[in-house]
Amino acid sequence: MSVQAQGSALAVPSWGPFSLGDGPDACLLLHGFTGSPHEVRPLGEALAAAGIRAVAPLLAGHGEAPEALLGVDRRDLYESAREALRGLRGARRVYCAGLSAGALLALELCARVRVREGDPDLAAVALLAPAIRFTGSLFLLGGVLGRLPSLPLPLMLRKGPRDLGAPQDQRLLGDGRRADGSYGSVPLAWGRELRLLSEEALALAHRVRAPALVLQGALDRTVSPAGARLLCEKLGGRTVELRTFARSGHLLPLDREGPAVCAAVTSFFSRPPA
Repeated sequence: MSVQAQGSALAVPSWGPFSLGDGPDACLLLHGFTGSPHEVRPLGEALAAAGIRAVAPLLAGHGEAPEALLGVDRRDLYESAREALRGLRGARRVYCAGLSAGALLALELCARVRVREGDPDLAAVALLAPAIRFTGSLFLLGGVLGRLPSLPLPLMLRKGPRDLGAPQDQRLLGDGRRADGSYGSVPLAWGRELRLLSEEALALAHRVRAPALVLQGALDRTVSPAGARLLCEKLGGRTVELRTFARSGHLLPLDREGPAVCAAVTSFFSRPPA
């Protein structure tokens, strides 16, 4: 799936891909599984205000309807993220921040950087609510159904309300999307893909040498805070920091402590290179 860019001939919805700011440094922002760039837009706005250009694509299979995920797998998500990262070549410094499954993709991008193949090297990475250990409906999907040998592809699992401590618009539209562009259901076949994406990212963590900031909401009902701690133990760089937000759920940039979350990432990326 090609990455849509803001300013293209096609109309971009308010929750769609964006590019903010025009500073010499750039950051790739990756939304979560079944989510949309709306989840990371507050972070993009904070980075742009600090002089860091912020670019958030739509990942493969997103921005349409839940059934679009039937035609892609975790490798397609990774390749769409990598394509967007390559679009930041030429920036003075390049950063990456991801939310949930987007954090796993950011981790994998950082671990697999191939400068000779056109990948920009990453100066630092921020991993928000990384989907390392599942809870709630995600545990049912990835931790239980994801271990079954096969599932009928068309079957869908209805998701509950989005994991936020703060109230948000949760309306479902007729095409299976919410007003923020996220999906209200997910194919059962994606259970295996999510499990493997998590396992593969954790196995690659020791190869991440860039400074890493891990952020976790204490009220998260989608992934376990224990997963964030485990990831910090596995990351291979000399600079690994963990920040926990006591009043936040899974969607950190949108929750009650969103401004503090965005400030933490912006401050981390704004540090002088070691």
